Amino acid sequence: MPNFDLAQTQVLAELFATPREKRDGIWVERFYAAVPDASLAGFESQVRQGPDGFPYFEMAIPGEGKFTPFSITHILDFVLDNGFGAVVWPNTQRTGEPGWVFTYGNLLSYSLRGKFDDRTPEDLARRGGAERLNVGGHKMMVGEPSEAILPARARKVIEDYMRAAYKHPKPQIRLMVDPALNPPQQLMFNLNLHQFEGDERRMVEALRRLSWFLPPSYSIIAGWRGEGRDDLPR
Repeated sequence: MPNFDLAQTQVLAELFATPREKRDGIWVERFYAAVPDASLAGFESQVRQGPDGFPYFEMAIPGEGKFTPFSITHILDFVLDNGFGAVVWPNTQRTGEPGWVFTYGNLLSYSLRGKFDDRTPEDLARRGGAERLNVGGHKMMVGEPSEAILPARARKVIEDYMRAAYKHPKPQIRLMVDPALNPPQQLMFNLNLHQFEGDERRMVEALRRLSWFLPPSYSIIAGWRGEGRDDLPR
């Protein structure tokens, strides 16, 4: 059940009053602790496109008077189902810079682990059924990411984005475990240079944008064609 906590709203207001250059790790910890249930004001137009081209659900520290409360926990399922990030503004006029911006991946991380930033060693080997592959004498594990790693609704959002942004006819996502990689567990997308007319910079940018949808700790790579098989079709 979502909560709406005005005491946490006051904490956020005080935190946002701190100059950005003085916001240290303790500031971030206090922010992450206060923001999930803080009562925030919404806007008539709830979702706007950010300067990065991704859609964000916008909320703000409320002004004086009555307001309809929103909170991160309140909107969490909605944004994850629809592929949105979230923005918290210091004021309802949306002047200056946003107080904080959450990517879809930050919100997904919170829903999975209770942390907006999960950049700690995680057991990505908790996966669904996988198979052993031997590619050119090199052994690895490839399988479907489990719900604990990448829930079905997140996979759908990402696959829909790949169809729309990259005109991909059949997006696929796999979890690959390869001791030769650093880190050894990586999410693999079936993208390749052929789809970007041989332009490696465009493919790298595509992967960077796909990382917006994933928790901060996740590593991703473009798809590869196995020896004598096509696990991730072009």
